[in-house]
Amino acid sequence: MNTKKCIPLILTSALLCSPFASGATLGSDNASATAYDGGWTDGTDGSITGPGAFGQWFLNADTTDIVHEVTSVSSLSSNAPNLDTGGRSFRMLGRQVGGDPNEATAFRFIDPAGLSVGQTFSIDIAVNFRNGFKGIDLRSSAVGDPTIFNFNIGGDDYVVNNAATGNGSIGNTYSDDTLFNVAFEQTSAGGGTWSITRSGGVTDFDTGTYTGVARSIKLYAGGTDGNNQDALFANNLLTVPEPAQVAFMLGFAALIGVSVRKYRVRH
Repeated sequence: MNTKKCIPLILTSALLCSPFASGATLGSDNASATAYDGGWTDGTDGSITGPGAFGQWFLNADTTDIVHEVTSVSSLSSNAPNLDTGGRSFRMLGRQVGGDPNEATAFRFIDPAGLSVGQTFSIDIAVNFRNGFKGIDLRSSAVGDPTIFNFNIGGDDYVVNNAATGNGSIGNTYSDDTLFNVAFEQTSAGGGTWSITRSGGVTDFDTGTYTGVARSIKLYAGGTDGNNQDALFANNLLTVPEPAQVAFMLGFAALIGVSVRKYRVRH
């Protein structure tokens, strides 16, 4: 057996079989994807990079008081944050009618089985008015109540709930151009670290931990007055490896390249 010819194959196989080759599919999605040209509806499944990184969207039905759509964040405020991609973001709104809060919901899975150790999922959300309730849940695959983190905007405050550590208000200073980057890094098989980076008129950074494996998210907005300023906007879903994983994979790629060049020179 000619071992020289097997070097590239061995290195490639080692990379694919390494612990970094498993876990969630790396990729990104945003509202500019062609899948949303016809709107943001139940079952739509867009991607910018890494098809298969996320499952299809599960949206509850639109009514006169529940809205899901793809549109510019400019309707949120005359001083709207920089959220759009290609002039579009995901918008959702639920208007309170009598005793019915009319909650708009949007679920999406991190495929194929949630984050593995060292991977991070992040998403951007933008808000203006803080009436009703709107925000994001991080969910595990547990039966029963799978919520392992919640970030809620309501009652004139921005509050973390259901986390292992870091629960409570992250500060209630109002700004009409509030943008949050919410990120979840899976640091072990039993949990991870959440972080919220606020930008716009107010800047802030908060972090804590969650218990469980990040498997899916839920976006929601309900109980509002139904005005443009009451909506929740979201965009820029992203699953990435940690820097150490990138370095590992680049190192393997470099070794493969060197071995191929040496083989060609000698043959």
